[in-house]
Amino acid sequence: MLQALWSVLALLICPLMMIFMMKGMHGGHDAHGSHGQPRKKFRSKEEELEDLRVQLESLQTQYNRLAEEVSADSTSKVQSDRYKEVHF
Repeated sequence: MLQALWSVLALLICPLMMIFMMKGMHGGHDAHGSHGQPRKKFRSKEEELEDLRVQLESLQTQYNRLAEEVSADSTSKVQSDRYKEVHF
């Protein structure tokens, strides 16, 4: 009888513990918010659009820089392979 009581008690405590642990993990913050960055409030769609344009420009600059690095790396690898073919 006592074992059955402990089993029922454990079954009732588990969901409650899960609720408290999940609440503690989120710290009571909004679950849909981004981690680390506060969400920006825009006064108009034009401001949001301008922010997106700035982000796009930044990403395009990063992409171009990385593409140049990859191109330079592949060029140096080809030159390195040719050097090995000639000298070894």
